Formats: sequence, C-alpha cells, structure tokens
Amino acid sequence: MNLFSQMFRSTHQICIVFLIIVLNGIPLEAQSCEDLPWDPALVRSWNGVGGPALLTTSKVASDALLPLAIGVPVTLTVLGHIEGIGTQAERRKLSETGLQSFVTMGITYGSVVLLKHVFDRERPYQAYPNCIKNYRSDADGSFPSGHSAGSAALATTLSLRYPTWYVIGPSVAYALYTGFSRIHLGMHHLTDVVAGYALGSGIAVVVHVLSEELFDLADPLLPSDTQPGAMIVPQTNVFSISIPF
Repeated sequence: MNLFSQMFRSTHQICIVFLIIVLNGIPLEAQSCEDLPWDPALVRSWNGVGGPALLTTSKVASDALLPLAIGVPVTLTVLGHIEGIGTQAERRKLSETGLQSFVTMGITYGSVVLLKHVFDRERPYQAYPNCIKNYRSDADGSFPSGHSAGSAALATTLSLRYPTWYVIGPSVAYALYTGFSRIHLGMHHLTDVVAGYALGSGIAVVVHVLSEELFDLADPLLPSDTQPGAMIVPQTNVFSISIPF
C-alpha cells in the first residue's frame, strides 16, 4: 500500500509539472538550453554578450531606426527646397532622394506588416523564455525583421543615389549593426534578419529602377533642375546645301 501511494504521488507530481509547462506555453525543448535548434541557439549565444556598453549601443541602434526612417526622407526633401544649398541640380537630387527614400520605406513597412501577419512567428524570447532574455518588447511577429528591412532599405537607397564611400560605408555599417542588435537584444532569429535584409534591399532596388517614372509623377512637388531665369534655347538642325555651277 505504501509503495502504491508513493507511485501515485510521484505520478501526480509529474502530471502537475507537465500541466504547468503546457498551460504556461513553454516549449518542452526550451527546458534544455543546451539542446536548442541552431537559430535560437545563435540568439542565445549573442544574447547580452559584451557587457552593458555593447548592450546600450544595441538599444540605441535599434531605437534609432524610426527617427531615421522618418527624418532622412523629410530632411532631404526640405533641404532640396532651400535656396543656396548647392546648385539647382544638386537641390533637385536631394529632393528626389528624399521622395525615393520615403516611398521605399513606406512600401517596406507595408510589406513587413503583411508578412509578419502571414507567418506569425514567435520571437526568440517568447519561444524560449528560459534561455533567451529580451531587452526590448514588441507585440507583432518575428519574421521578417522590420528593423533589418528598414535599415537595409534606407542604406540601399542612399547608396544607389550617392555611390560614394562616405555614404555607402556608414549606411551599410548601420544596417549591419541593426541586424546584430536585434539578435543581441533577443528580438529576432538570424533568419528573420536575413529575410529582412533581402526584403528591404530588394524593394529599394525596384523603386530605384522605377525612380524616373516616380519623379515625373511628382515633378510639380520637386524643385526645378535648371537655374531660375535661365533661358532654354531650343536646338535646331541647320542644313547647308551646296549646289555646284
């Protein structure tokens, strides 16, 4: 009887533990942090490494995307309409770049929202709460990474419009660090980040290819690319015919 009671008590305790795990939504595989699949295992290895200084840098880089996504297009557009900033052609290009980046960021954002709704993937800290700590929180899905998509879209647009090292270098560096920061903060898997990069840069390239059509449509809103008061002389073809006598 005592043996039966002990067995019943042990079985009862095991069932209670199992119900707690299931009701709390904690994946069974997450209970062993050493046996995680490669994607969350990578997140766990990067999660919070480097100490407080690197963690703060990751938070700043992550939080900076929204101000940049709005600020860069607005700033470039406004600068293009200010007299005295470069030549008329340079001002025109600033405003065009602002418009192109605005359209690119808008399409990227809409695509990310749609894909997150379709895939509805749990974030690493949600799927493996015992193994991965979150330093930021978001209610939407994990796939694809919106921060990675946005930073890649912005970096690609600026690099295509101004293909110089002092534009490409900082833009690409920020995009790469943003992707790292999202993994570092426990917010995304590497596959989320890579998908975000592909999505954002792909949209940026497509918009760039179609940019001339975009600028033609928005021409009334853009500064002229010729100096005020400049006289445009139409080109004519003059033919000279020599008739021998």
